[in-house]
Amino acid sequence: MLAIVISGAGILAVGVWLGLRLLRSGAAAGPPTAASASLRSHPNVGFAAAVAPDSTEPGLSAVDVDRIRTVSKQAADRLWKLAFAAPSQNQASELVNRRIRDNIVAKLQVDTLDEKYFPRRPTLMPQLLQAVNDPRAASEKIARIIAHDPVLTAEVLRLANSTLHRAAGPPIETIQRAIVVCGVDALRGMLATAMLQPVFRATRKNFPRLPRMLWERTEHATRAAESYALERHPRDRFESQLVVLLSALGPLVVYSVTLDVYARNPHFSPNGDLCVALIGDLAPQISRHIARNWETSPRLLAALDGDAAEPLTAALHVGELLGSLSLLESQTVISGAERRKVLDSAGLSEESMSRICAA
Repeated sequence: MLAIVISGAGILAVGVWLGLRLLRSGAAAGPPTAASASLRSHPNVGFAAAVAPDSTEPGLSAVDVDRIRTVSKQAADRLWKLAFAAPSQNQASELVNRRIRDNIVAKLQVDTLDEKYFPRRPTLMPQLLQAVNDPRAASEKIARIIAHDPVLTAEVLRLANSTLHRAAGPPIETIQRAIVVCGVDALRGMLATAMLQPVFRATRKNFPRLPRMLWERTEHATRAAESYALERHPRDRFESQLVVLLSALGPLVVYSVTLDVYARNPHFSPNGDLCVALIGDLAPQISRHIARNWETSPRLLAALDGDAAEPLTAALHVGELLGSLSLLESQTVISGAERRKVLDSAGLSEESMSRICAA
């Protein structure tokens, strides 16, 4: 069953490939940081290069990236606890849990991640990449290429008609109309999101809420990160979405490996607290591992490594924080007043964050 969950991750590679391919300029990926030295890359696919960030617009306050990251992790932990809140029976002892944890860590901290957990690069649509990123390509051509995949077409149209992309007006019923109404820039993000979404369809009976909630958080986070980038570094609009998508792979892989290990110990039910802790501890380095194996641009790797000097880092953590708070509030776990308090603790103004969420 794990393979069913992760097999969809290959679809994600297309979404990420859509953006990372357009950044390709032959630059080599940066060297691993100390924090991720244990997760070294193996040959897989090639992505590269970076786009120089715009200078920060005047009048926008600086942010404390480390502070935002800390608060974002706390909000995410609350969200994952909600996802793992289902009561479990036959709880393992502390000793067994420690052994299970060690087993999971051992599976993930290896030179080469097991292929059944590793999202492969798909062979889909190089012509679509060219058409989407070629300003001379007619919208009809882009529409025809997307239309060759009915599932992708349906998902892009769903996104184009969602409140995230269409504020008003008649329903969008064709890809060509989506391009006209939403624009090519928005279409790129919708394509990446559309190709990622199947990865998060739950196929496990243990804690099926986690993939759904992770996906919903990711959908909100990509939009928030994009809006944040538009205010501060407009040229990072698409890259801010890509770094959120890459970041989302880590929790999903850890979740899948965790349930796989528990499946080999059927006498014990998965421990929700242990699952939350494993995601918090291991997911970031798994995301970096996957990104490094795909040889993503140095800027995306820097953001995933937590480089505070990289503008995409702030977009990533602001997006994920806003995505987590949106779900926690919609699930009535927190109130509007508490959401404002959390934003204040992260050093983010309610006014600016409301503007980003409304964009």
